[in-house]
Amino acid sequence: MTLATGEPISIASLGNVNFLPSLGLAALPLWLLTFGIGEETGWRGFALPRLQRDRSALSATLILSILWALWHLPQFFYLFEPTIAIGWLLGLICGAVLLTWLFNSTGGSILIVAIWHGCFNFISASNAGNGILAAVVSSLVMIWAVVLFFWFKPRNLSTRPKVVLAPYQD
Repeated sequence: MTLATGEPISIASLGNVNFLPSLGLAALPLWLLTFGIGEETGWRGFALPRLQRDRSALSATLILSILWALWHLPQFFYLFEPTIAIGWLLGLICGAVLLTWLFNSTGGSILIVAIWHGCFNFISASNAGNGILAAVVSSLVMIWAVVLFFWFKPRNLSTRPKVVLAPYQD
């Protein structure tokens, strides 16, 4: 980030966000518990295996992305500027592709996707780098998602079979 801003990023500033007290690095466990475990238990742990049962991994991910976007919609009333909506939605879809890849590639590990999600939000939401860090990290996720799409194909988005939940049987 020194090239972009002329100043190095302070590691301690990673935990500083506009809507919480300054917690520094102590904010990481908060991000891991809320955005990581809190969200991923539902999105990838509950919804994705059910959506992938009768759909390709990509189709399931796109449906999940719509639900995920609606879940985050209230943030546009107190945190986000409406002008970022299109870019934010594109980033959310790409992030969902990446998380589906992680989930399917690990055989359904909620812990791995929770750690990734929590760490990503910890970095991208921080005041570190005056928004440059968030833009760089988000851009890398978008590029990574496109590579995953072409490399692993929509059916599984992984070298392993997609993780599905078998239908309930009596």
